[in-house]
Amino acid sequence: MRRVRIGVIVLVILVLTAGCLGGTQSETPGSATSTPTATVVSGSPTPTPDPTPGETDTDEWMSTERAAEIPDGDKVVSVENRWNRSVEIRIRVVREATNETVYDETATFEPGADREVYSLADADPDGIESFRVIATARNTTESVTVETNTCYGNVYVEITDDGELYPYYAIC
Repeated sequence: MRRVRIGVIVLVILVLTAGCLGGTQSETPGSATSTPTATVVSGSPTPTPDPTPGETDTDEWMSTERAAEIPDGDKVVSVENRWNRSVEIRIRVVREATNETVYDETATFEPGADREVYSLADADPDGIESFRVIATARNTTESVTVETNTCYGNVYVEITDDGELYPYYAIC
């Protein structure tokens, strides 16, 4: 009976340690028997390092420096009235290089109005140009200047919930 018990114990120990007694190298990092080796395959391409964080190897993403150099005249001027009263707003768009007014309109915007009023593409910009968008409402005049490059986004003229005139634009 004692011999059976010893046999069972030895069998249990063998089963539990079977994975540890195999003939392969340990894959535990830093172990003395783990030695990674490189395999060189003839004709394989040279590995390319990962791009620097913030950069990619495709045109999908670009740095802001590069974006500032690429013309994009498709910028829209939108007006939104978030106030609870109607507001008369004058929007002027001036080409900075010549001081020429390329758009000038006064309109009444009802509460909740949100619409596009002008596209800088209609001014037919020559490459990258600067345009000043001037908004006048409630005896206040505010302006923002944007450029026709891919770094700048659309222009927004907003009458806030408090009735304040707030022009701004998106930028990368």
